[in-house]
Amino acid sequence: ILETPMTELDSLQRKQLDQKLAPLRTPDLRSVPRGGWTRAIRTALGMSVTALGRRIGVSQSAVSQLESGEEQETITLASLRKLAGGLDCDLVYALVPRGSLDEIMRRQAEMRASSIVGAVSTTMELEDQAVSDQERRSQLEALARDLLMRPNTGLWDDS
Repeated sequence: ILETPMTELDSLQRKQLDQKLAPLRTPDLRSVPRGGWTRAIRTALGMSVTALGRRIGVSQSAVSQLESGEEQETITLASLRKLAGGLDCDLVYALVPRGSLDEIMRRQAEMRASSIVGAVSTTMELEDQAVSDQERRSQLEALARDLLMRPNTGLWDDS
């Protein structure tokens, strides 16, 4: 495993991405209208399924299938982009973290450190070499910091 130290550049890039994604973290954007965005915008524009089909070069039934695919979350991004164009819209695609990227990494480092220290502590207890709770907390914090500084050393490993 390569041990690449976390750099200030990595941290800066994470903060910039967090700032870019912050406006998308609103609950309003997370609730998809019943029937999907395509159907909601099409009907709000007063556009028929047939008219949208003509605009994107497909049949009325194909548009209905695409709208159903969006509602069932089986539609492709390419199809959504085509529908968006026919509705004079832009498709905006983003994965929006539920918290800041730093928070997600910190939580993961704490969980991973807890898993590692827990396994070691069990072995040490079996060998009658248990450490105090305070020492264990100190080990957890140190390991979590280390995982954050060198995330390629197992931060996201499950074992």
